[in-house]
Amino acid sequence: MKVFLLLLSVFIYADYFDLKEYKKAYPILKSECNKSDSKSCYKLGYMNEFGLGTRVSYTYAFKYYKKSCDLNDKNACAKIGNLYYYGLGIEKDINKAEKLLKNACDNNIYKACDDYAYLYQKEYQVLKNEEMLKACSGGVANSCYELAKNTKDIKAVDLYLRACALEDELSCQEVAKLYINSTYITNRIAEFSNLGDKECKAKNANACRSLANIYRQLNNLDKTKEYLELACGYDDALACSSLAIMQEHSKEFKSGIRNYEKACKLNDAYSCSRLANMYKDGFKEDIVYIKKNNSKSKKLFKKACELGYLKACE
Repeated sequence: MKVFLLLLSVFIYADYFDLKEYKKAYPILKSECNKSDSKSCYKLGYMNEFGLGTRVSYTYAFKYYKKSCDLNDKNACAKIGNLYYYGLGIEKDINKAEKLLKNACDNNIYKACDDYAYLYQKEYQVLKNEEMLKACSGGVANSCYELAKNTKDIKAVDLYLRACALEDELSCQEVAKLYINSTYITNRIAEFSNLGDKECKAKNANACRSLANIYRQLNNLDKTKEYLELACGYDDALACSSLAIMQEHSKEFKSGIRNYEKACKLNDAYSCSRLANMYKDGFKEDIVYIKKNNSKSKKLFKKACELGYLKACE
C-alpha cells in the first residue's frame, strides 16, 4: 500500500509539473526533494530560476540545483555553472563555471557544451568547435548556427539546415537567402523537405514546424499554414498559437479564435492572454466574434500569468 501511495504521489507531481500547474506541483516537489529525489530538486531549481509557481529567486534556484547536482544530476550541475558564470544567486566565478560546464558537457549534457563554448568565445575569444559540434549533434540549434556562421565552405548549408530543423528561425532565414543563389542549396532543401514531410506525416510535430519555418522564410504562406495545421492537429501548442496568429492577421477570425482556444487548453500562455484580451473588450470586426465577458477574461489572464506570461500578470 505504501509503495502504491508513493508511486501515486510521484505521478501527481510529475503530472502537475508537466501540465505547468506549478503552484500545485511546488509543495509536492519540495517534499520529494527533501527525500533526496534529484529530479524533484532540479525542477524546484528551475521553477525558482524562472518564477514558475513562485517568485524568481536565484538564491533558491542555486540551493535546489546544488542539491540536485550533489545527487549526481549533471543537468543541475550545468545549471549551477551558468549561475556562477552570470553571478546569479551566488558570487560570479568564471573558473567554477568553466569546470562545471566542461564536466557536464563531457557527460553528454549537450546544452552545457553550447554554454561552455559560449563562455570560451566570450571570455577568451576562442572557438570551441569540438564542443559546438557535439552540442549541434545533440540537438542544440544555437551551436549548429554558430558553427555554420564560422564555416566558410558549403558544409555551412547542412549546419543551417540542421539548425532550422531544430526550429532556429535565423538559420531558416539564412537558408532561404541562399536558396535563390545555389543549385546545391535547392537540392538540399528538396531533400530536407522530403524527409521533413515524411517525418511530419508520421506525426512528428517538430518536423512539421521546421518545414513551416522554411516555407515562412520563402514567403510561401499556404505551405506554412499547411504544416502548422498538421502540427496543431498533433496537439502541438506552439503550432496552434503560430497558426492562430497568422489566421488573425489574414482576417480568418473564426479559425484563429478556435486555434487560440486549442493552444490555451494545451497551456500556451500567449494564446490564453490573447483570448483574455478579446474577452476583456469583446472582439468585433465584420461581425461579433467574441462578446465581452469580464469573468472569462480574468480567468484567462490568471491562467496565462500562472503559465509564465508576465504581461498577463499586470
